[in-house]
Amino acid sequence: MTPLTIRHVGIHVKSIEQEMEFLSLLGAEVTSIASRGPAGRIAFVSLDGVWHHNFALFEGGETLPTGDSQKETMGLDHIAMATDSRKSVDEWVEKLTAGGIKVNGPQIQGPEGGGLDEGSCSYTIFFHDPNGVCFEIFADPLTVSEYHGKVGERAREKAPA
Repeated sequence: MTPLTIRHVGIHVKSIEQEMEFLSLLGAEVTSIASRGPAGRIAFVSLDGVWHHNFALFEGGETLPTGDSQKETMGLDHIAMATDSRKSVDEWVEKLTAGGIKVNGPQIQGPEGGGLDEGSCSYTIFFHDPNGVCFEIFADPLTVSEYHGKVGERAREKAPA
């Protein structure tokens, strides 16, 4: 069986134009916009410039009550996007901050960075769109085999001599 990959994420947004102002900071471009009749519009947005869409924006949604999808108790927590290096993550911090976006991080998602022992050790930042949906940009996560090697290493370090 072929492994699955994420090709797009659908998001309910208050305004396509408002969301695109945010997503354009990430390099996204509208591929097409369609009418869903009385249900409003849907925009198909390409982030990578390869696929027709990486995001589907369903207009007519509401801003999240808490303003932060990571504080909601149901639905989407965050959308994670990979980049090629820690340097690139740092460059995203500069670009997003210059665009008026509050960025949390960078941090390491693992015990070395104060995170969970079970973390991927990726170098990561978090930020929110105008609707409160949390986004993540990360680099250098462990592979499955690297993670299992680290777990074994940590267990050996904690074992009594």
